[in-house]
Amino acid sequence: MAKAQKKRFRIQVSTSWMIPNIITIAALISGLTALRFALDEKWEGVVALIVLAGIFDALDGRAARLLRVTSAFGAALDSLSDVVVFGVIPGLCLYLWALQDQGNVAWAAALFYIVCIALRLARFDSELPDKPEYAKDFFTGLPSPAAGLLVLLPIVINIHFGVDFIRDAFLVSVVLVTCGVGAVCTLPTFAGKTLKIPSQMALPALAIVAMLVAFFVAQPWPAYLLLAGIYIVMIPIALVAYLRRKARYIKGELR
Repeated sequence: MAKAQKKRFRIQVSTSWMIPNIITIAALISGLTALRFALDEKWEGVVALIVLAGIFDALDGRAARLLRVTSAFGAALDSLSDVVVFGVIPGLCLYLWALQDQGNVAWAAALFYIVCIALRLARFDSELPDKPEYAKDFFTGLPSPAAGLLVLLPIVINIHFGVDFIRDAFLVSVVLVTCGVGAVCTLPTFAGKTLKIPSQMALPALAIVAMLVAFFVAQPWPAYLLLAGIYIVMIPIALVAYLRRKARYIKGELR
């Protein structure tokens, strides 16, 4: 028994394995801190921390693949973090921001959104790893980070434009339900994981990214609205691209 315990304690975990999980935990901490800001009614901080969590979420999986340390533990931790950061926290923040005095129906809208994010992540975790060729560039439904950022649009619009009608409980409930439905529906959305840029476009692409980052730093709320608008416009474009690729696959033109 003592030998078995000594052998178990000698097992070491590499630093490379730790890095992606540390990034995931940073995303979780950012989301939980956003809830603290919401309790203090610091709504700018709420949005900023959810955006920061989204950046961490985009980095953790890529870091794991780059370092070749993907694991079932990391995938489970990432999914649990996403449920909290992009499901529970935005739902509760919107409830505190506009719905807490509106009764059970408003609370049901927040619950609906949170449950939909949980269901979306459960579906993502249970999907077959080997998708057909035509489906590899697409997610099924809104990814949880995208849903979490889109559902905060009423707060951003209120901050930037100062309009109070966007805080109406009915409108906020509609946004919650719409984003929840978007997360669990089968609508294809661009994944971007296999996106490849021609070598001659690498520098212009980096310049565009630098310009977007500078714009986000200088004018965060207009930049947020611009990126959200671009993403919404890309949804029907993704559907058309998906259907075309699927048709080519059925005809045998794509393997």
